[in-house]
Amino acid sequence: MDGLRGFAIALVVIFHVFVGRVSGGVDVFLLLSGYFFLGGQLRYALRPNPNLNPWWPLWRTIRRLVPALALVVVAVIGLVLAVAPELMSVELSRQVTASMLYYQNWELVAQNADYAAASQETSPLQHLWSMSVQGQFYLFGIAMGWLIAIAVVKLRANPVHARRAAIGVLAVITVVSFAWASRFGLEGTGENYYSTFSRAWELSLGALLAFVPAHRFLPEATAWLTALLGVVLIAVTGLIVPTSLAFPGPVALIPLTGAALVILSGNSNPVSAVLASSPMTWLGNVAYSLYLWHWPLLIIVTVLGGYDTPPAWLGALVIVVSLCLAHVTHTLVEDPLRQHRPRPRGDDDPVAAARTSLRTVPGAARAVGGIVTGVLFVAALALQPYWDHRVDTAEKPLDPVTYPGARALQGAAVPDVEARPNPQLIAGVFPPIGEEGCMIFLPEGPEEMPRPDCVYGDLEAETTVVLAGGSHIEPFIVPLDALGKEHGFKVATFVRQECPLVVGGPEDPANEIVSPECAEWGENALQEILNLAPAMVISTSTRPAGHAGGGLVSADYVPDAYANLWQRLAELGIPFVGLRDNPWMFNPDGDPMDPNLCIVSGYPEYACSMAADMVYAPEDPAAVFLDGSFAQWSIDTSGWYCVDGICPPQIGNVYIYRDQNHISNAYAESLAPLLWEQLSPIFAELSLIDAPPATP
Repeated sequence: MDGLRGFAIALVVIFHVFVGRVSGGVDVFLLLSGYFFLGGQLRYALRPNPNLNPWWPLWRTIRRLVPALALVVVAVIGLVLAVAPELMSVELSRQVTASMLYYQNWELVAQNADYAAASQETSPLQHLWSMSVQGQFYLFGIAMGWLIAIAVVKLRANPVHARRAAIGVLAVITVVSFAWASRFGLEGTGENYYSTFSRAWELSLGALLAFVPAHRFLPEATAWLTALLGVVLIAVTGLIVPTSLAFPGPVALIPLTGAALVILSGNSNPVSAVLASSPMTWLGNVAYSLYLWHWPLLIIVTVLGGYDTPPAWLGALVIVVSLCLAHVTHTLVEDPLRQHRPRPRGDDDPVAAARTSLRTVPGAARAVGGIVTGVLFVAALALQPYWDHRVDTAEKPLDPVTYPGARALQGAAVPDVEARPNPQLIAGVFPPIGEEGCMIFLPEGPEEMPRPDCVYGDLEAETTVVLAGGSHIEPFIVPLDALGKEHGFKVATFVRQECPLVVGGPEDPANEIVSPECAEWGENALQEILNLAPAMVISTSTRPAGHAGGGLVSADYVPDAYANLWQRLAELGIPFVGLRDNPWMFNPDGDPMDPNLCIVSGYPEYACSMAADMVYAPEDPAAVFLDGSFAQWSIDTSGWYCVDGICPPQIGNVYIYRDQNHISNAYAESLAPLLWEQLSPIFAELSLIDAPPATP
């Protein structure tokens, strides 16, 4: 089976490097993990005199998996910080913790990270989701084996009946999990791809195969043919399945049927002999370390080379280096630190044996290796709190004299200092609406509304201003909170991720730019807003082409859905102020560009800037609709972000963007005087404040 594992890892690496999609090799990996590990746990539990202490199989598993994982994760983060700092982020720091504690698959689900081909935007630890699935199922296997051993030894259960019960449980898990994984049909979701519940059937199926007795294997006379068919099924999966989201649903039956055919064909056939050859066995032995190394190296060199996808020559180099590192890791770390002695029986004393081994050179070396592994493990877990502390530091308010930001557009002096916040940390600093649980996120239903206490500004004021829309309006709570406290109004927030406020419901064709849930939420939110009797509603008034949540390089425009909302508000007598959307940043080729990552990569500011006419029409498109009549006004904000036809990454020593298309808290704070300059006449016209004295 080591040869089959070697064949599977070869497909994984080749398809990752040269094809850029899933091969089905990881699915075979999971099946083999169930075959070897879970099958082994259950067979051991049914043997005479098993050790009933669950710590020993857990310790054996830790020694098998953790040393190489800790080494690779710490080495990868070290490489990222040294040569590719643009990859370091809050998300990656959380993935480090998740990888070490074996819940990376669920962390990727929480980060809404679909499985992606190698690129500059892909996490170097993305591939460790499968290690987490295995780790979680290993815990289940240990628990299941322990329970069976308890039943047989302590409760005197018949081993034959216990075996049948175990097979029955595994069969139920396989059927239920497969049904769950297949609920979307031939193409699922990112969550389905990563889910432990969707993946369980692949491991439990492997465990079921481990219970098939040799005399039930496929006929020897045709074993070469069935084994060859199995190899072909595994090999062609990546060629005929175009999307990773097809897994682990019905399509996963192709490679797993192939793996089952190879296993059930036995070892006495020419195909199995090839798989059992020295090169394939060696590849199978180093498969775990090779899997750990190849993906992060591929991502790092892709970033260093500035490639959208890595060229073939670079991919070949990554494979060679990964094979060398895998061999060294397996030889010096993985194999020496794993548990080589048989699992302890009920009357064994493994602690005494371990103490005795410490008096030998190999035993002492293993102890040192264990200490080093522990240090690496703790170092990996320390990264997230360290990074969170740095982000917290970056959240602190900036001195407006040294860092005037948008105030520089009003003539404030700009000292010659390095811009802030740190562009490597700024992506982790979110507006208070999201941080305080007042934002409605994508998975939440259309009936979900912000809590009543999601109010900012002067909480005692009688005047209510509603800030509504998607994530692009969210940062404006920062200046509006300060302005509300200063000028006596409170701000109620109705902000939903990827959801500008629209009306008319999902059936309105104009609302095709948003999801059906968003369209339904808009109608519900409007009813809540009406109950507040707001003095005005503030939202964005333009956007680029594309669906909500995404933007294409294009001049901004007013979608029909926006105009429909403004008409409804006019009919209801609710004043509206529309802010022209901030730029979505693109490079000269029209590809999305995060100006902060551009700066972190070492490029000068001019190379991280964009021509304004790439995203802005010559005039504010909303001005035609929001001209002051019907108590509706537009504010052209383009001059807040772009100067002399150029949209730079920073103005007034303050970085403008949190990412490719959201403005930073720091820059939003500096917009307060510019925003009030535009809002104060509107407030005065609505008699919300005293009118300013007439200019003589």
